[in-house]
Amino acid sequence: MRGEQIFAGLVVGLLLGMFGYLPLVLLWQHFADVPQPQLYPNRSFTSFGPNPPPLTYWISWAAPAAVFVLLGLTTIPSRTGRQFTWPLVLAFLPVAAMVAWFWISMELFFSPD
Repeated sequence: MRGEQIFAGLVVGLLLGMFGYLPLVLLWQHFADVPQPQLYPNRSFTSFGPNPPPLTYWISWAAPAAVFVLLGLTTIPSRTGRQFTWPLVLAFLPVAAMVAWFWISMELFFSPD
C-alpha cells in the first residue's frame, strides 16, 4: 500500500504542477486585478529597466505554490498523509517552477523580431 500511495502522490503532483498551477495563477491575477507587466525589449534578461513588474505580480506567482507547500507541511504528523502528500509536493514544485519560468519569460521578454 505504501508504494501505491507514493506513486499516486507523484502522479497527482506532476499533473497539478502541469495543468493546475497556471490556471490558478491566472485566475488569481484576473480576480485580484493584478496589473500585467510591460513587455521588455529583446536581450534585456538582466534588467527590467526603470519600470519593473509590480510586487503583486510576483506574489501572484509565489503565493499559490507557498500555500500548496504549507498544506503539505500540515500532513507531517500523519504517517499515511505523509506517504501521499510529500511525493505530491516534491513532484509539484519543480514542475510548477518550470511552468512559471516559461510563462513569466514569455510574458516579460517575448518580443517577435
